[in-house]
Amino acid sequence: MPSENLKRANSFVKEMQELRKAKASRIDEYWKVATAGSPVRGRKPPREFKDSSYLYIRSYDGDDGTRPGLSNVPYWISPDINVSPLSSMNSYTTELNVGTVYNIDCLVHNRGDLNVPAANVEFYLVTPSLGFDTRFAKKLGVVNTWVGCYQSSKVNMQYLVPPDDAGHRCLFARVFSFSPKDYPVHDTLLNPYDDRHIGQKNLNIAVQGTTMQIQLLHMPQADITVRLVPMNREAVLAIRHPSAHDFRILEGDRVAKMIRGFRFDFAGKETAAEIGMERGVAHFKFNRKGRFSLDDQARIFKEMGNARINGLARRDPFTRFRETDMRRLMKQEHAMTIMNFEIPDLGLEKGEMAGVEIIATNNVNKEVFGGITLLVIA
Repeated sequence: MPSENLKRANSFVKEMQELRKAKASRIDEYWKVATAGSPVRGRKPPREFKDSSYLYIRSYDGDDGTRPGLSNVPYWISPDINVSPLSSMNSYTTELNVGTVYNIDCLVHNRGDLNVPAANVEFYLVTPSLGFDTRFAKKLGVVNTWVGCYQSSKVNMQYLVPPDDAGHRCLFARVFSFSPKDYPVHDTLLNPYDDRHIGQKNLNIAVQGTTMQIQLLHMPQADITVRLVPMNREAVLAIRHPSAHDFRILEGDRVAKMIRGFRFDFAGKETAAEIGMERGVAHFKFNRKGRFSLDDQARIFKEMGNARINGLARRDPFTRFRETDMRRLMKQEHAMTIMNFEIPDLGLEKGEMAGVEIIATNNVNKEVFGGITLLVIA
């Protein structure tokens, strides 16, 4: 009986789809005649209705969900994600204190023609990371909300910080829907540059003369460059962090010279990896055992780049970007290496702040895959 009902349902759906397709051509003809006779000069017919949603979390101001994102814009400080103590909701932070209850919120957008009755938003907490994978993070929970067509909606959750989660942290949010279907690109990899469903807040305020831990996501065989780029005053203020207005923000040659004192080092013993530092640039090379060589990775990245270009050429923003099986297998080999990042005494005085972008580039495909915005104070 259930199988018979399923056959009847599929037959009905197919019949409705054919009827809709048949009527679509007549509707197009009707609108051509109606607009041609309209007293409004140059009137255009309504655009085609797309029976899908288009969920996204902004990575930067002005982001409309188009992916890939802008290569020259820091996409790791999403304006849609904020963390603040429940006792002071306007004091945004990413440094968590033990025993404190924090409010975590995320603004979700829908640029599709369909309403989303239950948009699910997952929150992940992790040590500040260059590149990110859910397998190396702590999942805080899932909340959901209604997001109407061409509307936005905010979700919230509270989190009591245990001892293991205290200190500098990075927060990720991922939105998806089962009905209508609106899924992320990858099941574990979270890359806001390629996936509109991902939002990241990788902003840290640190004191000079201290050491913080940073994670680096990479393949077993990898060639990576991490650059330290000084931020000007406008870039720091554009973050809209409340504390920035309490400091005198340094910029120019003085900050550029400070960068040379920063240092990376592996937190654990490494026998198949090396680091080279030169004038604020770190070069990482990993030569661990893995299935995919650098040449294999370059070939797969090229194939995926061609697929992405072809998808954009079809001009179908509602078609989810699909990954090849080889790309997914390659990502399963991702490893996370913990590094100590030494912040030198920059000579900052009380009330002074310097901003630095930490940007990681995969030299195999020349793409930026992760970043951290660091604000250093005295």
